[in-house]
Amino acid sequence: MNKKIFISLLILFFLGQVLLEAKNSKKSNSDSVYDSSFSSISQKDCQILESDNLGSIEECESFAGMKVVVIEGDTKQGIVLTRDNKRYELDFGSLVTQGFITLHSDLEWVYRREEFDNPIAMILRLEVDDDSDDTHEKVIPYSLVSKITEKDICIVAKVETDDSKDKLVRDIAQKANSMPCISIGIKK
Repeated sequence: MNKKIFISLLILFFLGQVLLEAKNSKKSNSDSVYDSSFSSISQKDCQILESDNLGSIEECESFAGMKVVVIEGDTKQGIVLTRDNKRYELDFGSLVTQGFITLHSDLEWVYRREEFDNPIAMILRLEVDDDSDDTHEKVIPYSLVSKITEKDICIVAKVETDDSKDKLVRDIAQKANSMPCISIGIKK
């Protein structure tokens, strides 16, 4: 192999590694001691466990040893995280509203830099179609922050948000472990 081809392949390899790292890790602040990564909860990336005309239960991409199951239906919206054979049900449908909920395609996992396998918080973004005033449909975006500790996984904050509030939501996630639960993750 000649030297130019070898150098070109080497450069392509390193560019691929940089792009892969950029996809899997998003730093909220270069001075921060926290990083975040994303896992997909998009239906195309999940395995359907159960489905009927009322909704579905789907197993999605795990993160740091935590199994992720998404429950979507007319009467229940939630995510079940399983860690060390313990289930934590995060029922965000009753926490946000009774309107129709649309989940964003990713969960954001926040962890201390260099501790990728030990997330301290999870951010779920969703939109609610609120037609309560009967005149027109209003879409409200929310971010829900869940803390992840040795003992608990529960929702600690609900923020009506938009792209300009991403930093605020990440700041909340970084402090989530010291916050009280507003929705207890049910252990089974």
